[in-house]
Amino acid sequence: MTYLQALFQTPGTRSFIPLVIIRVALGVFFFASGFNKVFMPESQAMMLETITEAGIPFPAFMAFFVAGCETLFGLLMAAGFLTRVSALVLMIISLVALFTVGLHHIPANLNLLTWYSWLFYLPESAYIVICLLLVVQGGGPLSVDRPVAKRLALRGHSLRHK
Repeated sequence: MTYLQALFQTPGTRSFIPLVIIRVALGVFFFASGFNKVFMPESQAMMLETITEAGIPFPAFMAFFVAGCETLFGLLMAAGFLTRVSALVLMIISLVALFTVGLHHIPANLNLLTWYSWLFYLPESAYIVICLLLVVQGGGPLSVDRPVAKRLALRGHSLRHK
């Protein structure tokens, strides 16, 4: 199997239908969230304020860039095209959001178990875990990645594992 084939390979049995539902739901969420941040002035202002307060450099550029990535990769994820790449990009965005904004919502001086429960009240934590699942498993049986993987296998693509 080539690296390119491995990128598109995904399980195809009906038992993976929940994976499709997860992928589509999270992809549409990121698409809608990013779309609003790109095209809705109120959402643009909130995104710029959040990024500025988080101390991220070049806030105007980064606000648009991150929102654009959410829109594009959310759409790709929902379609199941380049699912692993899309999930990885969206996982990185969620990790940055968690570390720059989300963790500040957890109260100080908590024991480890209480801190952990607070961590998973933050939506970014769930997005990270779901994206990790999609990076590992791919898009599932009803994704664009499946027929692409089959075509690459038929062609015997030339990028081989070393």
